[in-house]
Parts: sequence; C-alpha cells; structure tokens
Amino acid sequence: MQNKADDLRLRELAMPLLGKWVPFILILLAEKTRHFAELEREMKVVSRKVLNENLNNLLAYGIISKEGESSTGFPVYYSLTDLGKSSLFILENVKTWLKEHEDEITSNQNQFKN
Repeated sequence: MQNKADDLRLRELAMPLLGKWVPFILILLAEKTRHFAELEREMKVVSRKVLNENLNNLLAYGIISKEGESSTGFPVYYSLTDLGKSSLFILENVKTWLKEHEDEITSNQNQFKN
C-alpha cells in the first residue's frame, strides 16, 4: 500500500512538469533568460493566460525564477533555476527516445487513424 501512496505523492510533485507547454518553456529558457513578451512571441499558439499559468506553476516549484514587475512597466524576465537546469536531462532523454522510435510511433498513429 505504501507504494501507491508514494506514487500519488510523486504524481502530485510531477504535475507542473507534465503540462503540455512546460517542455517548450524549459527548452526556451535553457537557451537564455527571456522576458514574458519574448516567450509569448516564441510560443505563438499558446494564450497569454495559459503561458502565465504555466510560468506561475514553474515559479511555485522553484523550477524557474522571475525578475522584474510588470506593474512597474518594466519587462519581467524568466530564467531557469539550478533545480530547473537539473531537470533538462529528462527532456534530452525523451527527445532521444522520440528520435529512436519516430518511425514506429508515426506508423502506429497512421494505423490508428485508419
């Protein structure tokens, strides 16, 4: 029974990292510190509200940091914390796995659609 409790606890901890837009945000911030408007431009298909929600979740978990205040008229800058940087290997592993299995995944998707 303890394993299920651990799994549920870990699931809750993992939730901010499992969002649809989180990998894209982390990849962009891994390249350099960016202000909100820059993130918004890079992520054209995500709404301002959703981007802000994702950034706030990552801030709450200490994955990213924020400098500046939008209410003062100055840009708000976001960057990865050391904790955030330590998570990048996960994205690299997923990217490697996807590249290795791209043909099989694409074939399965096509078969599923038909």
